[in-house]
Amino acid sequence: MVAPVSPPEPTGSPGSLALPGPINPPPLLSLARDRLLAYLGNGHLGLRVGRIPLLDGLAIVNGFWGSHPKDGIPTVAPAPYPLAGDISVDGIRASESPDAIQFVSQHSDFATGELTSRFTFQSGDTLAEAEVVTFCSRSDPALVLQELHVGCDRDADLVLTASISTIDVPGRWMDAGRIPRGEPPTADAWLAWESMGATTRCGTAIAAWPDGFDGEPMVQTRADACVVSVSYAVHVRAGQPVGLRSIVGLVPALAHARPERQAALLVSRGLVRGWDGLRDANRRAWSELWRGRPVIPGQDDWQRRADASFYYLHASASQASLASTGVFGLAYAPEYHYYRGHVMWDVESFAFPPLLLTNPDAARAMLRFRSRTFPAARANAALHGRSGLQFPWEADFDRGDEAVPRWSKADKDHVTLDVGLAFELYANVTGDLLFTRLEALPAIAGVAEWLLSRVEATERGLEIRRVRGPAEAFEPVDNSAFVNLAAITFLRRAAEIVRSLGDEPPDEWEAAAEAIVVPRDRRTGAVVNQDGFRLDESLAETPEAAAAFFPLGYRDRPDVEAATLRFALAHQASRYVGTPMFSALLGVHAAWAGRRKRAAELFEQGYAAFFDDPFGAPDEYPAFDPRFPQASPMLANLGAFLSSLLYGLPGILPTARDPQTWPERRVTLPAGWKEIVVDRLWVRGRPARLVAVHGAERASLELGERDWMHRRRRRAVRPLEPANPRPGPTAGSKSRLIAGKGATSS
Repeated sequence: MVAPVSPPEPTGSPGSLALPGPINPPPLLSLARDRLLAYLGNGHLGLRVGRIPLLDGLAIVNGFWGSHPKDGIPTVAPAPYPLAGDISVDGIRASESPDAIQFVSQHSDFATGELTSRFTFQSGDTLAEAEVVTFCSRSDPALVLQELHVGCDRDADLVLTASISTIDVPGRWMDAGRIPRGEPPTADAWLAWESMGATTRCGTAIAAWPDGFDGEPMVQTRADACVVSVSYAVHVRAGQPVGLRSIVGLVPALAHARPERQAALLVSRGLVRGWDGLRDANRRAWSELWRGRPVIPGQDDWQRRADASFYYLHASASQASLASTGVFGLAYAPEYHYYRGHVMWDVESFAFPPLLLTNPDAARAMLRFRSRTFPAARANAALHGRSGLQFPWEADFDRGDEAVPRWSKADKDHVTLDVGLAFELYANVTGDLLFTRLEALPAIAGVAEWLLSRVEATERGLEIRRVRGPAEAFEPVDNSAFVNLAAITFLRRAAEIVRSLGDEPPDEWEAAAEAIVVPRDRRTGAVVNQDGFRLDESLAETPEAAAAFFPLGYRDRPDVEAATLRFALAHQASRYVGTPMFSALLGVHAAWAGRRKRAAELFEQGYAAFFDDPFGAPDEYPAFDPRFPQASPMLANLGAFLSSLLYGLPGILPTARDPQTWPERRVTLPAGWKEIVVDRLWVRGRPARLVAVHGAERASLELGERDWMHRRRRRAVRPLEPANPRPGPTAGSKSRLIAGKGATSS
């Protein structure tokens, strides 16, 4: 028997708090057929990887969409599966002998974004042991890489195959072909694929080569077999593993008019960098991201959930997210609708804030999707009889048009304010003056214009009538607290941002903010969900008023905030907890009210209960609720929890003012928690360290210098010195060692 080639030992392990790296989920040691497949991604690609990756899986490409077969609306469309392949031992193919395949294990390494799968294949008297390492490149986001290693317990004739599969993928094979070899290195073959409903195209290209032996590629492009494949044959001796490496590029027509050619060019670029070079770059990229990991000392279970949340957030968004990302990122499974992958308010309200502090490039990509779709938002406002920008409830991936299914309720106008608040948050956190003037201000002005055309002047002030808040009530309400307080907060921040740029905002912005009606309980002074609110009405348990304070950031007198949180905790939280989105941040409301034990309980019920995925991804609904299928990773839930760690519990409220003023309240953490520490966030373009110690008067937000800017400033004050050139680093590489039962990789 031989041991397959093993990658470096992953960082972190279940049951221990490994500060240098994240805590990984335990290895999967059974098929777990009733659980979802592992999810890998980089913001451009999203993969569901089968337990046997060569035989089963699903791919999603950001911006690739099709026509829903029932509703006729745009929907996320599976792309050709780039990780398919086969193993032939003495003429017997694994793909044709599924009963001879035995699953061994699958392990997700959060630190590197790599998935390692192991299985065996019994071919006659020969046992082949296989290991597959898979990852989506963060440095080259159109590329997915895979490495297959196979060892046999006796001499055998092997054929190893890497392929792009369209089996069971809805759509149409348009064209494919072999690519002649050349210099610089080229891909082996390409495929042009059309989505279901003939709506758009995706181009793919594949390159594969042997590792540990030499051979000539056998390339096939067969529409009848639904496969584009590259194979190599080799005679192996017992105990001497051999391998096959592959790089596949996937490009949607949204990103390039000739996506298959662009995919081939990107694969060629990857070949120049090399498989090991791409792997190292991917690991470095993940290592940089993990510096933004919230650490909760002494809370291993919560650290595990925080690490999983952090990983799945960043696996779902990056600067390559041309069509933003969906409520479940780029994850999809045919058993559930996954909201058709549409871009919704959940992205800006829950996923965007933690992304902004930990990967501002990814946050900017989300906003640029909205900027790109301004014409659709302007047309949407006009069709509703309003001016400015009115963003759709469910935006499609191309123009950003409204794409709700036919049964969706209308009047969910708060999405426009959610988008506007995201632009403001980006301006305040990054301090990027160029982006603020050229991209944020047009959005802010357009949303303000829409808002002023939406309000109605009455004897009470300015009202927003017939609207639905996050509860999505069956009938529209007047003056939803969430909507009206979002409007007030948006207008206040808009004026502050304009002043920070040295200009004066329009007078009506702040005047409108003062005049917008706030629904209140006359007896307690608490803000309530809407006009005429009753606790016995449908969906009254939704804490919309409390959610205006966090996560929206509305501010009122301390007694008003306290009364509103007391009401929500007494009458709404227990009934609401277990519902998506706000459940994961209810603990912040309790912490702000000084109720540490209740905060811990609400985080347990509102977030911990949502975990049952074998790879640590949080579901949309609690795992124990049999009414709902497993659907993960739900970005609204994990984003709400990460926002609680980065903003809510530390008491951080970004504004246009000095970041040292952002910590605004005494730190109260859930019972048992001592502190939250983040090594490196991004604030005003500079690295920042966050420390929130329970009981501290304020959290600490310490800003540093960008390394290269700091070095530049130091050089600027040094006296000129004679040039003293030094030799640069020499290029070097380590080749894989294959000997007996093991190997190492560079």
